[in-house]
Amino acid sequence: MNDIMIAPLAAIDLMVPVPQPDHGLGPVEDDWDAAAVWLRSVARKSKNGSEETVKTYAFHLAKLRWYCENVRRVTPSRWNLQDVEAFKEFLEELPFEALCARIDAGKGRPGRYAKQGEPGHTPFRIQPSDGSRADIERFVHAMFRAWHTSGYIRLNPMALEGAGTRRTINAHRAIDVDVHALVLATMERERCDTPAARQINLRDRFILVALRELGLRASEIVGSSMNAFEQLSDPQTKRRYWIFHVTASVAKGGKERWVPVTDTLLKMLEGYRMEFGLSPQPTLSEKGALLLSPYTRAVLIAGKPVRSANDRRYFGAWKELTTRQHLFARVKARLATTAAMLDADSETKRLADDLRKASPHWLRHTFAKSALLQGQSMREVADLLGHTSMDTTMVYTKQKALDAIRAYEREHMGPASET
Repeated sequence: MNDIMIAPLAAIDLMVPVPQPDHGLGPVEDDWDAAAVWLRSVARKSKNGSEETVKTYAFHLAKLRWYCENVRRVTPSRWNLQDVEAFKEFLEELPFEALCARIDAGKGRPGRYAKQGEPGHTPFRIQPSDGSRADIERFVHAMFRAWHTSGYIRLNPMALEGAGTRRTINAHRAIDVDVHALVLATMERERCDTPAARQINLRDRFILVALRELGLRASEIVGSSMNAFEQLSDPQTKRRYWIFHVTASVAKGGKERWVPVTDTLLKMLEGYRMEFGLSPQPTLSEKGALLLSPYTRAVLIAGKPVRSANDRRYFGAWKELTTRQHLFARVKARLATTAAMLDADSETKRLADDLRKASPHWLRHTFAKSALLQGQSMREVADLLGHTSMDTTMVYTKQKALDAIRAYEREHMGPASET
């Protein structure tokens, strides 16, 4: 009897995409190219799209790609329901190697995260929160739905999963006004022996006050420029006020708004700017980042690099704080310092525990509840800022900002920041 020779099956590379023929996305090289085509479509057809929204989607895509290439080794167009479940389990508890490495800067300077192309880089800097995981899952669900609709994939592996739970507003996640004041007082007493230490201290105090009194999202404050602070004239009273312009390019959903600036915040801004060698008040021509670092960047004068750090400081060549992750770390560190102090008293231990849980977004809720009006109800704050509900962006025009300022004076609450 003759032996039957069976040729061994060739190993299947699960990272090779399997798009359906004649799909509607047009020529694409791989799944990531297909995702990019979809994202461009999203940006074009979105009525309220913003640069920040597109960047967020791209960041979610980077996380999905890293997982596929380094963990699951299955490209998305080959996914089935089990691949979806595995991705969700991965997001629930990231392995240590999935977290982006930190590079020691030396000389007591804070380290930084590895950049793309450097060893140890990943798009995951911290373990995603429940809300962040829901955002990522909704993004992936939307991508698969679009691919299925366009005929790029035959079956949607997330069809049985649903789009995930949307974030909900938890108004209880707010920092008590007195505790916030204690955090600032603790920072004010901090010993700052070097110019850099004083700059960091004043910048961080400005951040904590700005988040509380402007109600900004983390992405909005790190994405804003110095010239977001604008002056506005009231034609009725001939008075001038400071307002903060959240531009469409940084606002969630592209919904720009103008927020009245309080005297407290304006004074904090002036002190912070002066410590960096800037004029007390910004001008419309200042397009640099709102948040500065005491470290300097490369600068050329007459085509030649300025090598001395002191000289770069003289020219105001400051590096910039432009990532939500860096902001998150700075705020958490400041809150943790005060929490450690509160630990010493059993009566304030609960406040310490809450403070450790707090994040920059908690200060947005603090603002919504009490910061601007100091004791007014949440509904009154929402009405003042043009909210329809607490889970929407504060959207109002400059005229509404003037109406809000006039309302302050009618209620004998004082001007926002008259000049």
